[in-house]
Amino acid sequence: MEIAISPHFKIDGNPVGGFTGLGTFAEELIISEDCLIKVDDDVPLDVVSLVGCGVTTGVGAAINTAQVTPGSSVVVFGCGGVGISAIQGARIAGAAEILAVDMVESKLEQAKHFGATHVCTPDSLEQLKTEITAGEGFDYALECIGNPTTIRATFDAARRGGTAVVVGVGRLEQQVTFNAFELFYTDKNMRGSMYGSANVRTFMPKLLRLWKAGKLDLESMISQRIQLEEINEAFDAMQEGKVIRSVIDFA
Repeated sequence: MEIAISPHFKIDGNPVGGFTGLGTFAEELIISEDCLIKVDDDVPLDVVSLVGCGVTTGVGAAINTAQVTPGSSVVVFGCGGVGISAIQGARIAGAAEILAVDMVESKLEQAKHFGATHVCTPDSLEQLKTEITAGEGFDYALECIGNPTTIRATFDAARRGGTAVVVGVGRLEQQVTFNAFELFYTDKNMRGSMYGSANVRTFMPKLLRLWKAGKLDLESMISQRIQLEEINEAFDAMQEGKVIRSVIDFA
């Protein structure tokens, strides 16, 4: 049975479909109670806003999907909001070595603050893999970009028998190629991770408890606070890799 959804938003009188049926950047929304998760009154809303998407996705990918174990080695491709969260998740899970890979040098410096023990640009990946894992590959590799090239690199970076997790959202028309023999011979686990494989009703409160305990740094992920009128500039900054997260202040 198909359910028709009528857009509730309009621009110049024309109907506009909202993101996931809800829309974005609104001060208030009317939604089903099934979509609500109660949080403690003492948690600031700017912190809560981060947990609602990127943090749940990234931390969840490390803890729930990959199931990173203490003392393991991890490589994370992409140091945006989701990648930074994945790095934090790997740190919380007890990884001994966490390599952050990104093309933007400033993002690599930020990654160190959130728990990366090593950082590099893609051209130095093989060198760092040799230094950290003696060339064997990482126990866990997480792709937080959604690009066929980095998805392939993530699979290659995992050791034999290791786990590669695709966290980034790629395009429907894009393809990633593997040969039939390597899938058998490398004995690797390859998984997708949608929304951090999280049960949000239990995982989001857990994330906020980690924040309260000082084990999950959410405040530092807020690169800037903006007014709604500055949203286009914020999108530009995101696409240029200048920020981890911009938060709209409606006050």
